[in-house]
Amino acid sequence: MNQGGWDMWLLLLISIVGLAIVIERLVFFAQQHGDTKGLLRAIADRIRNDDLQGAIDVCKAQRGMLPRILEFGLQRGEKNRADITDALSIALMEHLNSLERNLGIIGTIAVIAPFVGLFGTVLGIIRAFQDIALKGNSTPAVVAAGVSEALITTASGLIIAVVAVVFFNYFKTRIKSYNQDMIVAANQMAEILHFHNTGAPIPTELYQPAGTPSNAAAR
Repeated sequence: MNQGGWDMWLLLLISIVGLAIVIERLVFFAQQHGDTKGLLRAIADRIRNDDLQGAIDVCKAQRGMLPRILEFGLQRGEKNRADITDALSIALMEHLNSLERNLGIIGTIAVIAPFVGLFGTVLGIIRAFQDIALKGNSTPAVVAAGVSEALITTASGLIIAVVAVVFFNYFKTRIKSYNQDMIVAANQMAEILHFHNTGAPIPTELYQPAGTPSNAAAR
């Protein structure tokens, strides 16, 4: 920190902000509901028994965004399919911002960290040459020592940027995957309610885990 100068303190602040956001995002995704098919199965079982309130209670008992979205659709479960689909779409769009919260800051850190480090390096090299001019000593050892100290900030900025890019891409992938899961679950929820409202049997493959042989539809 002493060798890098005040620019290192700025890089330290940037890294602390980035680390705080990474931890917050990791905790956020860890709190999301993981068993989508299990949740749909529990909801469908209650809908098959005409227990719409029971299905809503299942969602209320679960944590994460997906149960809140499905609950929003279930509260309009007696309406037609178009209205249910619209309600679920609105809920999905409202929660999309929660998925991407603070992600832009990580992306900004990944972009600016190398430039902050480079700025510190430029200032360090300027100071090194000023010292050489004042002392009149320009041996390679003196120049190399000053430049090596100045390059500390560039190296630190690059390390911070690399870590930020890794987590930015990781969270982007998680968001894309989770968003797709929520869209599929919302569509299946609308399908289940549609079959229920029209008096048709609910196809069990809509909410069974992948790879599970489907049984005969029952209601």
